[in-house]
Amino acid sequence: MTHTEVERLFWEQQKAEWEQAKQKFMSCFANINAEALNFTPQPQESLVHSMSFSKGSGVLSIEEAAYAKTNIIDLWALVCSIVEVPISVVGNAKSRTLSKVQAILVRQAKAHLEKSYERHMRQLVFSHLEKATLGGVPGLVPLVKAYLSVLLPPQSQAHLEDGEAKGVPVWPLIFYCLRAGGPKAAALAAQENSNPSVAEIVPALEALEKSESGRLSIDLEKKLKLSYKRNAKSITDPFKRTVYCLLCRCDVDDDHSDIIATTDDYLWLKLSLVECENISPHLTPSNQKRTMDDVLTLSQFQNLLYKKYGEKHFNAWQQPLLYMSVLLLSCQFEAGIEFLSRIERLRCHAVHVALALHESNLLVLPSQTSAPLLSNEEGDVEGFYRLNLVQLVKLYVKKFEITNLNEVLHYYYFLRNLKGCSQNMFTECVSELVLQTREFDTLLGMLNTDGSRTPGLVDKFKVDVCEIAEVVAKDSEKKGLHEDAIKLYDLAKNHEKALTLLNQLMSQVVHQRGQSEMSSHGSKRERVMEMATAIALRFKTHGHNATAPSIATLHVLLDMATFFDLYHQERFSEAVKILKRLKIVALAKDEVESRVTSMPSFGLEVKTVLPHVLLAAMTSTYRLYQAPSQNLFSPLSSTPVSSPAISVLNMSSQMLPATKHLKEQARAIVTFAGMIPLRLNADVNARLVQLEALIN
Repeated sequence: MTHTEVERLFWEQQKAEWEQAKQKFMSCFANINAEALNFTPQPQESLVHSMSFSKGSGVLSIEEAAYAKTNIIDLWALVCSIVEVPISVVGNAKSRTLSKVQAILVRQAKAHLEKSYERHMRQLVFSHLEKATLGGVPGLVPLVKAYLSVLLPPQSQAHLEDGEAKGVPVWPLIFYCLRAGGPKAAALAAQENSNPSVAEIVPALEALEKSESGRLSIDLEKKLKLSYKRNAKSITDPFKRTVYCLLCRCDVDDDHSDIIATTDDYLWLKLSLVECENISPHLTPSNQKRTMDDVLTLSQFQNLLYKKYGEKHFNAWQQPLLYMSVLLLSCQFEAGIEFLSRIERLRCHAVHVALALHESNLLVLPSQTSAPLLSNEEGDVEGFYRLNLVQLVKLYVKKFEITNLNEVLHYYYFLRNLKGCSQNMFTECVSELVLQTREFDTLLGMLNTDGSRTPGLVDKFKVDVCEIAEVVAKDSEKKGLHEDAIKLYDLAKNHEKALTLLNQLMSQVVHQRGQSEMSSHGSKRERVMEMATAIALRFKTHGHNATAPSIATLHVLLDMATFFDLYHQERFSEAVKILKRLKIVALAKDEVESRVTSMPSFGLEVKTVLPHVLLAAMTSTYRLYQAPSQNLFSPLSSTPVSSPAISVLNMSSQMLPATKHLKEQARAIVTFAGMIPLRLNADVNARLVQLEALIN
C-alpha cells in the first residue's frame, strides 16, 4: 500500500468519525424543552486569587521567589561584611596586594562564614527542639551541644576519640565552636576533658582568641605541628585531625571531605589555612622550600577556585549567586562582578556591588578607561585582575539613559574621582550623555532673557556646570554641531568663544534667502539669526565678557542680515539705505578711499560676506536704475508709448537726475571692489563689471 492510499484511508476514517459525532450531537437537541436552553450564567466563586499564587512555568513560584530574595540578601550581607574593613585602603593594585590588607580581607570573609554558620546551627536547633534539648542556658557551647544532638546520632560516634566534654564528643564540640567563630568557647569546653591531646590544644585555643592576626605564634604553631605529625597516622577521629590542621595550618591539600560537606565549609577551611604573611626571611632556602610545600597562599587559593575549578565546577550559570559569593569570599571581587554582569537579570546587583566596593576603595581599576571589562596589566601578579568600572556603569545605564536621566546622573556621580582623558569621568560621562540625548536644557539648565540660568539636573550634584557645559561645547564643536556649541559656550559664560562661532555661522548663511511665509519654518538661517538677535539683545542689556571686535562683528552681520532681507524682498531702496549706514561699501566716488582704508578694521567674517554684499549692492543699483524707465514705458502709464507728445529728449530729461546718481554709485562700487585688499572670485568681478556696463 502506497503512502497516498494510506493517507486517503486515514482521512476517510476521520470523516466517518466526525459524521457519527455530529449525529450524536444533533440528537441531543431533539425534543429538548426551553428551560434547558437557558444559558444564563450562574454565580460562582472567582478563581483569580488562587490562580495568582499558583505555580507556573513562566513565573517564579512563591517558594522560588523567596529563595531568590534570600540569596540576594545573603549576597549583600557578604558585601557589607567585606566593606567593613578596619583599616583605610587605597584602591590600587599595590594596596590590594599588601599582605596586611589581604590578611584583613581574609579575616572579614572568614568571620562572615562563621556568623552565617552560627545562624544555620540556631535555625536547625530551633526546628528540632525536642531532639536538640537546647535548654535555657545562653552561649555558643550549649548551642553547639544541641546542634550535635541533632547532627551526630549515637551510632555515628564510634570512631570518635578522647571522650566527651559537656556531655558530647569533645572533638566535634571543639570543631563546631571554631566553625562558629568561638575559639574561647572551645577552650572553655575543652578544659573539662583531661585527655593529654585535648589538654595540649587548650593553650592554643586561648592564644587564638587573643591573637589579632587570627593565627598562633610561630613557636606554638611549630609545637602543635610536631605533635600532630607524630600521631597523625594513629588519629581516626576526623574532627580531631581537622582541628589540628586548622590550628597549625598544615596538610593544606587535604579537603577533609568526611566532615567538610558544603561549599561554605570548604571556603572556611581554606581561608583558615591561607597564608597572607611573607615567609620568614631568616629561613634557609631548603627549609623555606619545605615550608612552602605545605603553605597555601591567597594567590594559589584564588587560582584554584577561578581557573582550576571555575564556572563549570560550581555550576555557575545555574547558581550564579553561589559562584559570585565564592569569588567574593576569596577576595576576587573584580572577577566576581564581571561574571555576574554577564547575566542580564543580575547585572544591576553586579553594578551595585561594584559601586559599594569602589566607594570603600576595595576595587582595582585599569589605568585606561578603554581597557576590557576584566583585564590585567604589566607588573600585576598572576591571577590579579582589574575591573573597568566606567565601562560597567555605562553598559548598565544604557538601557534607561533616554528615559531616566536623573538616575543615570546618580550612577555617573560615583565616577567623579576617576581621571579621564582630560576631565574626571563624571564630567566626561555627563558630556557624552548630553551629546547623545541632546537634552541641554534638562541636564544643564537654560539661560533666561534676563541673563539668569534655570538650574538643570546636574546642579544638584554640586559640580561646576560651566565646566561641563564647556566640555560638551568643545565636543559639539569637534563634531560640527556649531549651533549646539554656541548655546553651550554661552551657557558656560565663554561669551568670546560663543560669538566667534556665531559670527562664523552667520557669515555662512547671512546672504541666503529667508523662508517665505508659505514655507515651513526652521531653516538654518532663521535659527541662526534668531539666536544671534537674542544673544545681541541680552549682551547689550545685561553685559558680557566678549571682546569689542567680536561684538562689533556681530552687530555688523546683523545689519547685513537686514540688508539681505530687504534685498531678497526687492525693497532695493531701503536695502541701499541700510548699506549706507553700515559704511562698508563705497556708494559714492568720494567714499572709495575712506572705505578701502577702513576695510582692515572689519573681521574676517565680514570680509567673507563682502562679495555677496557687493553683488547685492550692484544688483540693487541696477534694479533701481531700471525702475524709472519701466515706469515711463509701462502700459499702466497715463500717456501711451506711441504718443507724439513724449519725445526721447523729454524722457531723458526726466530720467537724468536719478540715473546720474545711480551711475556714479555703480562706478563707485566697481572701483571699491578693485581697490580692496581682498581677492574676489572671477565670476563676482565679471558680474560687477557687466552690471556696471548695463547702467553706464
